[in-house]
Amino acid sequence: MFGARLGLETIARCCEIFFPWFIGLLGIFIFSLTPQMKVEKLMPLLDIHLKSLTHSVFTFLSITYFTFAPLMMVFPLHLRKPEKGAKALMSGSLLGGFIMVAIILFCIMVIGSYHSSTTMFPVYEMAKRIELGNFLQGIEVIIAIIWFLTLFFKVSLYFHASINGLCHIFNVNETRFLTLPMGLIVTTFSIIVYPTIIYQKTWLAETWIPYSFFVGAFYPFILLIIGWIRFRPAKIKKIIKST
Repeated sequence: MFGARLGLETIARCCEIFFPWFIGLLGIFIFSLTPQMKVEKLMPLLDIHLKSLTHSVFTFLSITYFTFAPLMMVFPLHLRKPEKGAKALMSGSLLGGFIMVAIILFCIMVIGSYHSSTTMFPVYEMAKRIELGNFLQGIEVIIAIIWFLTLFFKVSLYFHASINGLCHIFNVNETRFLTLPMGLIVTTFSIIVYPTIIYQKTWLAETWIPYSFFVGAFYPFILLIIGWIRFRPAKIKKIIKST
């Protein structure tokens, strides 16, 4: 609520401040796990059915890329140079996907494929196994700090997009007065949206993937086609006049 009230620029500058800390903590985490990584735990390679592979790919995309829809509230409306913003979005998405793939590989090499697929938080479980000598132990707090930093910016962008979307629907220019009521609604939903852990796992397994595909891929693609159809005649007229 406080971040959304201060504005998008404040959130972005705060992200610039904490980004080196995130990279540094992630580097320490990976370096500490190096002695426990075993490449043989990746074997056998490519031994997977097509159905399981497809489900895994869509799960990865739903977490990594289909959640980019709220960024469309930022690109290109709040950018002075949209072309640089597009490059930043592409490079950031590729970097995030690379980090996700690397973490999955590290989880398999440290705790194995079975525990990686059955544990609720495999990264946290992996962090609890870090032990360098007799002095560096129990540094899973690093994972907690990384989660706090990254989730803050993710939730802030979602919150910002929700408020701006409501203001656009009702044709309201001022957004700050909605931060408090929306914050109360989000706080309430955070308590009741998942009544049990079984409900959460069932919803993530059966509903989340098609829902994220519709919101994060299909719906933006339809909007892209509509925008192309709407503005194509104007571009054609502009080209005719210039020639």
